[in-house]
Amino acid sequence: MQVAPAHLDTVATALAGHDELAVVAATTGPTNLVAHALCRDAEALHHYLTRRVAWDAVTGIETAPVLRTYKAAVTLRAN
Repeated sequence: MQVAPAHLDTVATALAGHDELAVVAATTGPTNLVAHALCRDAEALHHYLTRRVAWDAVTGIETAPVLRTYKAAVTLRAN
């Protein structure tokens, strides 16, 4: 996602509360926020993107559906 920098923390925090998202992370480059959505099908993804994430602060969204996962890992953090 492309999010206006002044709104990055607000948008990321709001997205972190969405049940559809497994991961929300700030990044660098032309897109500055990545989110991994878990949707049952393309229609559910479309609904999520057009109704739940269609905010003025989100200036661009690029999707890349995952067709198959070969390996998944998690990062462990000390609190």
